[in-house]
Amino acid sequence: MIVWSGVGFFIAVLISITYVFLKWIVDIIWQEGYFSAHLWATGATFILASILCCIFVYAIKQEKLLAYVAKMTDSQPMFEPERTHKFFFIPVRYWPLILFLVGSGICIRDLMK
Repeated sequence: MIVWSGVGFFIAVLISITYVFLKWIVDIIWQEGYFSAHLWATGATFILASILCCIFVYAIKQEKLLAYVAKMTDSQPMFEPERTHKFFFIPVRYWPLILFLVGSGICIRDLMK
């Protein structure tokens, strides 16, 4: 029986994908090195990652999706996955808020200079 656990790792994957995507977009729109020179772009990365994490947390709450994954992996469906899966010992359901607050703080700090 395969146990589908450890989906908290996908939080790091979402943050990494968002970072690469935004760095690429910002450097194309403005100039090479703009992303590294301005901290607000890093804050925007965290805010976009929080939106993607909200979608991810919503998706793992869906019973149909969980039943489909359990069927495909020949395992038992999960109960309350947003509470049982953690990333750095913090439940997955709290990461969108954490990322949003950190991103907002970084953006405000940089734009207030």
